[in-house]
Amino acid sequence: MASCLRFASARCVLLLLSGLLFVLICDIDRAQGASVYKSPNLDDARFWRRNAETYLKKVLMYDENRRMIPSVAKNIIIFVGDGMGIASLSTGRIFKGQRAGRSGEEEQLSFDNFPNTGMSKTYNTDRQVPDSAGTATAMFSGVKTKYGVLGVDYTITETNLEAAKLPSFMDWAQEEGKRTGIVTTTRVTHATPAACYAHSINRNYECGAKIPVHLKNRIKDIARQMMEDAPGKNLNVVLGGGRNHFGASMPNHLKPEYQFQGAMEKTCMRTDGRNLVEEWKLRWNGTNAAYAWKTSDLRAVELDKVDHLLGLFNDDHLSYDTVRDRTPDGEPSLSEMTEAAIKVLQRPDSAGFALMVEGGRIDHAHHQNHAHLALAEVVELDKAVETALKLVDLDETLIIVTADHSHAMTFNGYPDRGNDILGFGNRPNATPYETITYANGPGFLQHRWNSSLLSEESTDWATWIKLNQLNRSEVTYKHLSAFPLPDETHGGEDVAVFASGPGANLVRGTFEQNYIAYVMSYAGCMGPAKRFNLACDDDFPRTAAKASGAQRAVSSIVLVIASLHAMVSLVGRM
Repeated sequence: MASCLRFASARCVLLLLSGLLFVLICDIDRAQGASVYKSPNLDDARFWRRNAETYLKKVLMYDENRRMIPSVAKNIIIFVGDGMGIASLSTGRIFKGQRAGRSGEEEQLSFDNFPNTGMSKTYNTDRQVPDSAGTATAMFSGVKTKYGVLGVDYTITETNLEAAKLPSFMDWAQEEGKRTGIVTTTRVTHATPAACYAHSINRNYECGAKIPVHLKNRIKDIARQMMEDAPGKNLNVVLGGGRNHFGASMPNHLKPEYQFQGAMEKTCMRTDGRNLVEEWKLRWNGTNAAYAWKTSDLRAVELDKVDHLLGLFNDDHLSYDTVRDRTPDGEPSLSEMTEAAIKVLQRPDSAGFALMVEGGRIDHAHHQNHAHLALAEVVELDKAVETALKLVDLDETLIIVTADHSHAMTFNGYPDRGNDILGFGNRPNATPYETITYANGPGFLQHRWNSSLLSEESTDWATWIKLNQLNRSEVTYKHLSAFPLPDETHGGEDVAVFASGPGANLVRGTFEQNYIAYVMSYAGCMGPAKRFNLACDDDFPRTAAKASGAQRAVSSIVLVIASLHAMVSLVGRM
């Protein structure tokens, strides 16, 4: 009996120790977080390319009427609303309508009418909630990658940059003889535009001052990559901000009335003494090239004659559209830059063009809980899309509008129809909260109240009456956040993708974000998916839609036969 009890006691102790060990292991796992998790996929470039290719084949097989599928997009424009998640679209649409004196809910954005929509999954290979560098790399190269890296796959280390490099759709377009350009409201070296042309282990290496000493002799900063390496040096149009990073600062050009805070406002200065803008001018000296640093410069350019246009309109990011200097000595709007870019790129005797346009300050405004500034940036992106639609032929131009990721912003409450979208989501006799709130960010502290002062030591929330004393119409006002952070975070939910023009039918369903690059590749007859599009063959008949009578009938028969052949071939490859 005693031995049994001793055995039972020992067993209990053993079980207890095992349980403690299990808890300890779980705690270690939780502490290590993502480093413990291993993806079920290899996550290398080959895997993501195969993934996108498989989805492309699946979509092509879905279409029952294949006669209109084989087509070519001579031109491709992708608009990226940085941080423009579903909540930003919905509230931005209402904001647009209310600024025009309407209720807002029934308003439409210019791309709401696009015939095809889909949903893009934005996670990075190592993060549930991504950053702009990894997402832009996925959209532009067709390969998902890690958080914070540009133009490289997930294998990137300090010693294998060359092996990890990924070509972007700008490389593909230039290989096909297309003209290329980027337009952004951020620095042109910032994450989204940089993913079009740069390859870096760290998105912050925008100028040499940011690169660690032990790497300075081994890698180039992003500004140098634009000016010295393909495809950046071959871009026909570059419009945005970031003069500091090119050694071309003009500190007396603009003196902003408002000083905005946050990590996104940090810039860097070149320390190598080079002025890359002057070097750009010398390189293109004697050719049709122009440099612009203010709005009047841009308006003076003969857009239908220049082959290369560089415009840097601010030392840092461009100003928010709400506070932008609209004088000739100030900064052009996103829509004006978009118009200029298309006029430079669109040539009747060319093979077409590829253009990336980014509304980048949507993201920056959200990071500081400036909902009003963010929604104004959404409306300006919408205007840029509308501008493009007036300038291009949709029979030969694919336009995609999407976001790289979302934000921790919510559209909530029970406000009345037509209520101010920037107002309150409930009734005055209740604890006040705004229709637009954030899960986290610096707005937390602005809504704490201590006597007549707002401070970190505040112990109570502002009442409805006191909230009215905050001057909610002020440009620097921050909407309420639930958790205090210096910068609000991104959101991880899927984002919308809108498409119109040749190849738009490929945008459907819910897909991995890297698939977007394959849509552009297939439709534009460039890059890895070109081989799947029969219309990319020079001998393939493309005039069926414009022919008439017997010509149209014959062309249709040829299309059907060729399409059936394509379906058989695709089945064989799957």
